[in-house]
Amino acid sequence: MRGIAKPDVIAAGSLLVLGLLYGALALGEGLGTMADSGAGFFPFVVALVLVAASAVVLLQSRRRTPGGVTPPEDDAEDDAEGEGDGEVRWWRIAGVLAAALLVPAVGDTVGMIVTLAISLVLMAKVMGVARWSSAVIFGFSFGAATWLIFVRWLSVPLPGGTLGLF
Repeated sequence: MRGIAKPDVIAAGSLLVLGLLYGALALGEGLGTMADSGAGFFPFVVALVLVAASAVVLLQSRRRTPGGVTPPEDDAEDDAEGEGDGEVRWWRIAGVLAAALLVPAVGDTVGMIVTLAISLVLMAKVMGVARWSSAVIFGFSFGAATWLIFVRWLSVPLPGGTLGLF
């Protein structure tokens, strides 16, 4: 894999593993039909998007410059925080994967919308959003938009959880 940046390979691999995991969990829930979709239909679509994103990351990494060699970048901003050395931040990858795995792990108990919102808040903090208020606004805005689009507009029943939350 000469010419591909190592962080890109790790990102693509992480997306692929997450997509395959979501796909397997979605198939276990049942896809249903186009007319009567099952509980696993939307998660399966998300899994397909994750797998496709993995391929896109690898392709973009190869196409950045002729021959796939990434030109040196000015990382002065990142160096100030100690993150411009090109090393992979494993704790960030693990944090995002752990937050993403909250959705299938507790989505049925807590409720899909609430679990998505909390997961996105955690992902935002792990990825470096400085203020908690920004992360909370982002996460709960996404949850509200998800509810409006899927539950209200498309009439797709999302798991409300045993706690009776959204």
